[in-house]
Amino acid sequence: MSVEIVFVMVGTTHTGNLGAAARAMKTMGFSRLRLVDTCAHLSAEALARSSGANDVLQEAQRCDTLQEAVADCHIVVGTSARARQLSVPLRSCRSIAEELRELSGVGSPDQTVAMVFGQERSGLSNESLDLCTRLLRIPCNPDFSSLNLGSAVQVVAYELSQSLQSIPLGAPLPQPGKWKGSTAKDSPPVPSADPDELPATSEAMEHFFEHLDRVMINTGFLDPDNPRLLRRRLRRYFESHRPLGSELAIFRGILSSVENPRKR
Repeated sequence: MSVEIVFVMVGTTHTGNLGAAARAMKTMGFSRLRLVDTCAHLSAEALARSSGANDVLQEAQRCDTLQEAVADCHIVVGTSARARQLSVPLRSCRSIAEELRELSGVGSPDQTVAMVFGQERSGLSNESLDLCTRLLRIPCNPDFSSLNLGSAVQVVAYELSQSLQSIPLGAPLPQPGKWKGSTAKDSPPVPSADPDELPATSEAMEHFFEHLDRVMINTGFLDPDNPRLLRRRLRRYFESHRPLGSELAIFRGILSSVENPRKR
């Protein structure tokens, strides 16, 4: 089956960096780009810096929020230059790439994965990191960890392509952005996966968090005027252990039974 990679740029302020990111993506065989609150992506500088990857920029999807950009994604990988309070553990881009390779193996269901990059100077906000199921850090010189956005995209795209592709050097790349596990000619076809047996999408998780928040407030467990770190702790837990669609349905059912209890 396949893993489809989507690159998401959040808050990019320099148009040339978008062109450099598009160039890095296409060089490694990726094409799906989504933009959240970024500068102009079709400027003369962006197109020039893309060095021929104009189609990646022209087909990029602009989104109003990061929630919208990752709504259909089963895995959301946020890039971070430093550890954040209450965040999930940081992992190297190679270990993340190796995990995704396992997900692209024979018999695995199709999954959409978002690779999220933040603003050049400040990176991703804590609120954006809250939407991520995994955090990625590029190992670099601890005394000088300044990495240009385009370079960061290049490193991550390279690690992903090397881990996901099972083709010899020089052979044509697969369909851009979609990487399939290798299969034997006589292998039986793999049936389509039940969506309920895939990790819940980000959109489904947001509905769950809204439901959970409502129940916690109505039962008095959460004081909305003084939530402290409760919401973030719960979000961190469920995102770092994202449930399957069928499991999420059970949690939603439990919350509904709290809202509308029935006597047996």
